[in-house]
Amino acid sequence: MRALKTVMQHFSNYKLKSGVFHFYRGEHGPAAEYLTRVLTEEEDVSAADRRAALYYLVQARIGAAAEFEAAAELERAIEEYRLALDVMPTYPDVQFKLGQALLAMGRHEDAIEHFSLALKGNPLYVEVLVELGFTLIDLGRMDEAQAFLRKALTARTETLRRKVSSAEAALEGANVQTAREMYQDAFRADIDAFQRAFKRGLDLLRAEKWEDAATDLALAAELCPRFADVHNYLGVSLAESGRNEESIEAFRRSVEINSAYVAAWLNLAYTAEGLGDQVLAREALEPVLIREPDNGPAQHLAERLRSGAAASGRRPRAVQEDS
Repeated sequence: MRALKTVMQHFSNYKLKSGVFHFYRGEHGPAAEYLTRVLTEEEDVSAADRRAALYYLVQARIGAAAEFEAAAELERAIEEYRLALDVMPTYPDVQFKLGQALLAMGRHEDAIEHFSLALKGNPLYVEVLVELGFTLIDLGRMDEAQAFLRKALTARTETLRRKVSSAEAALEGANVQTAREMYQDAFRADIDAFQRAFKRGLDLLRAEKWEDAATDLALAAELCPRFADVHNYLGVSLAESGRNEESIEAFRRSVEINSAYVAAWLNLAYTAEGLGDQVLAREALEPVLIREPDNGPAQHLAERLRSGAAASGRRPRAVQEDS
């Protein structure tokens, strides 16, 4: 999840705004401090701000852990992953990352525990099933290893089946481009190349090198076109570099893939409003205010759109603010 600067400046909570600012600069320690204070020191935090603080706090802990791992400081990485799980105990990705860090320290049984917890949250998590299987091989527990690797095969087959079924449904609906992307995701996705391009793009985005970020994120979107996050991040890099018309298309693609993606809807709404397209801005605000009627940036833009329509003597199209 990544918001445009014009969206973030309308966060209603100062500590949340500060935490997100530090997070996007890669300053994970200060980010975690501010975000923790949002959750522990303030009583009147809106539900939308609380959700945002929880999300960014977990991501700040994950970011800090990754930095410690890169510096071979595994104990400190493990500590950060545990702090992330204190916030979201059932987060499968964090359980998996913690298990891998423990495994790198030779703590096999502890790693197995966290791999198992990751599978409780996502039974079809193929990478976890494979890692667990190989860990059990290393411990000489061959029957258990074989069982988990068979589960990995079943999970991979089921995931592939679902992707192909979705592609076939898109074809039946005459949505050829979407179907093609789904088939590509199923059969042609180069995950390693995608991850390299995506990571480069995020690093450049954090450094506010917008044009360079857009180049790598566009490549990532081409390699794996069904990731909503990638299109949203691409939209941010394009918008921040002044390529607003192109960013509109990226944000649209993001919400087409994930219609519940509040950050992408907000980015679309603010960009559309900046281009003078108030109709699109209102349309993009609707799903945000339905899901999060107390969302500060959404409320601000809705009021601005109402004021603009009133000043021009036109009646604004209704924006649903109750859910």
